[in-house]
Amino acid sequence: MHLNIKATVGQKMKNEFDFNETTEYLLRNPSNIKKWLTLADKYMQTFAKDPSIFLLPKTHEFLKPLIEAYAFNIDGFVQYIVGIRDSFSKEDLAWEQVQNIQRRVNGRYVQQQRRERAQRAIAKAEELYGETDYHSRLKWVADLEHAWAGRRLLFLDKHRDERKSDRLDTDTRAELLLEFWEIVDTEIFDGGVPPWN
Repeated sequence: MHLNIKATVGQKMKNEFDFNETTEYLLRNPSNIKKWLTLADKYMQTFAKDPSIFLLPKTHEFLKPLIEAYAFNIDGFVQYIVGIRDSFSKEDLAWEQVQNIQRRVNGRYVQQQRRERAQRAIAKAEELYGETDYHSRLKWVADLEHAWAGRRLLFLDKHRDERKSDRLDTDTRAELLLEFWEIVDTEIFDGGVPPWN
């Protein structure tokens, strides 16, 4: 069976892989899934920096549909990885390996969102209060992010209390965090940012 899959891949490399074929190939080869998802992630980052000079090695062309779909959509890639992970049993080594990749990629996505949110808040503060110097802006952002972090903890605690639970499962926590950040993004859009320090 494994040899047939390799032969099929060799034939497919002559043609274009489509997204579903790539996904099926990853799922049929769990022993290599960590390596291939890690490579796809690295290729996406390189592609996103400068698509005009990106060159994919021939042996990895089956990853091209993932790279094209998610190079500029980290959130989509995180959701894709979760789907791949959940195709395996939690007892499988592949589940654990894919979970580790999901954590790493999601961490990068969270940092990207954090930077973008801070930039939106700065732009809104400049619109409302005029410009300020670099050091004041840095302190203002640090104070604002600290306030958001405190509010986020209170928001999650409130929902833990409502559910009478010490822990929120991963999916519930993710949904609540999305809800919280939507509230913050709306506040920024509506001008709910403090004046410069």
